[in-house]
Amino acid sequence: MPIVDGLTAAKIIRSFEKSHPTHLLSTRASLNGRIPIIAVSASLLERELDMYVDAGFDGWILKPISFPRLQEIMTGIVDKKVRHKNVYAKGGWERGGWFETSQNNVWEADTKPDEDKIAMSGPSDAVQVQAASDDPQEKGDDEDGSRQTEEQHRIAGVQDRDAGIEAPPEQLGEKDDPDVNGEPHDFPRN
Repeated sequence: MPIVDGLTAAKIIRSFEKSHPTHLLSTRASLNGRIPIIAVSASLLERELDMYVDAGFDGWILKPISFPRLQEIMTGIVDKKVRHKNVYAKGGWERGGWFETSQNNVWEADTKPDEDKIAMSGPSDAVQVQAASDDPQEKGDDEDGSRQTEEQHRIAGVQDRDAGIEAPPEQLGEKDDPDVNGEPHDFPRN
């Protein structure tokens, strides 16, 4: 990750939770008492399990990701039986799962920055340039015909359709009526 690593990101999230005790959690997160954080990496080591738990992670999955397995782990957010079935057991590290049968109290996470991390007041210029180049909105305009822009418009059209927004017959294919994101509609042509 370009600005902070996963451990630091987890600590930042847990620190925010501590400093905003009246924050509102989503319905699913409130079932757990805090935001569930799942570590995703190819390089998580079983011998460092305590470090992940101390940083505030609730579970883990190794890359390459098995999406059916990820779905089962994520179901543990709302289903205690599924979560219990997927709690860490020695020898089952490669499967991924939850570290505990229930979430730890938000106050138990170690949110103190690591000594070797330098506090940043903001991202460096190089990071900002790289982040902008990764921003889909910065990749190009509607006329550049890039594959990414076409895909963004296709997705926006699907979102519009799913939201019940339909183009009047005279506007099919026209781009002067903004979609839910303020972008031109991309209704499929009949």
